[in-house]
Amino acid sequence: MSEPKNVDGDVIEMMRTCIAMRHLKTDEVPEDLIKKVVQAATYASNPGNSQNWKFIVVRDRARKERMATAVQAMLGSHFSGGPTGDASRDKMMTGARRLVEGFADVPVWIFVVGFNNYPPQAPNENFVWSTVYPASQNLVLAARSLGLGTTFTTFHYVAEQKFREELGLPDDAYLGTAIAMGYPEKKFASVNRKPVDEVICWETLS
Repeated sequence: MSEPKNVDGDVIEMMRTCIAMRHLKTDEVPEDLIKKVVQAATYASNPGNSQNWKFIVVRDRARKERMATAVQAMLGSHFSGGPTGDASRDKMMTGARRLVEGFADVPVWIFVVGFNNYPPQAPNENFVWSTVYPASQNLVLAARSLGLGTTFTTFHYVAEQKFREELGLPDDAYLGTAIAMGYPEKKFASVNRKPVDEVICWETLS
C-alpha cells in the first residue's frame, strides 16, 4: 500500500492566506466550481452525521437587488463617517462599504441553512451551529484553494425577514451564514493574527 500524500502544508497555507475578500470581480463563477465548494462544505464534521444543512446559491440579479435594498436600508448610514485613524479598521470598513453598496454585483451569494433536528429524540439548537459553522469554514477554504475569494457577512442579521422571504425559508430553518463569493479583485495575503504563544494554553487557562 502506498503512503498517503501529505498535504498538511498546502492546507495550512490555504488557511494562512484565506483573508476576507470583500472586493470581488463581477465575473460569473462557473457552476462546476460552485458545486465543488458546496461539496467540500458537506465534508465538514457534523453531529452524528445528521447533515442537517442546505446550501442556497443565489445568482439571480433581481433577487440580489431586492436583498441589497433591504441591507442598504439598514446599513447605508453606518458608513457615513470618515477615516478613524485606525488603518486596519478603516480598511475593513472600506471593504464592508463596498460589499454593502455592491451587494447585487457579487456574482454568488451562498447561504448556509441549518435545521434543529438532532438528536432526533431531543433536538438541541446548539447542534445547529456545530453543523453550519464547520461547513461554512470548509466552503471558504475550498473556495480559496480554487482561487475564489469569499467573506462571511452579518447581513442576514440586519435584514433577516427579507432574506428569509427571498430564500423561501420555512419557520424551522436557521439562517446560519451569508457568504459572498467571486473572483478576487485583490491578491490573497497572510491573515493578521496574534502570535500563537499569546493564545495557546497548556493544560489550563491560567
